[in-house]
Amino acid sequence: MNDESRTPEERLRQQYAGAADMMLRSVRAWNELLTTSTDMAFDVVLKNWDYSRSLRNSAEQAVADTLRTQQRLNREMLQAWQGLSEDVKDMLDKGGK
Repeated sequence: MNDESRTPEERLRQQYAGAADMMLRSVRAWNELLTTSTDMAFDVVLKNWDYSRSLRNSAEQAVADTLRTQQRLNREMLQAWQGLSEDVKDMLDKGGK
């Protein structure tokens, strides 16, 4: 049938069907875009979370290593001072005799 032989109602239905089809395709495209954008956003958030957690773990490890090193250094320095004070005491004791 051509447009001239159709009734105004049929032409209106055809136009409405075409508009509805375009609207549905548009809604589907927006849904796909939203889904893709959401997936990408969650991927970015998770990657940043993992990076932050890794960075935090590295920082915590560095602090723990620093504290252990400082503790060892303090212990060694205390032993050195004790040794030095004993040597000075021995020298004073020998000098006084």
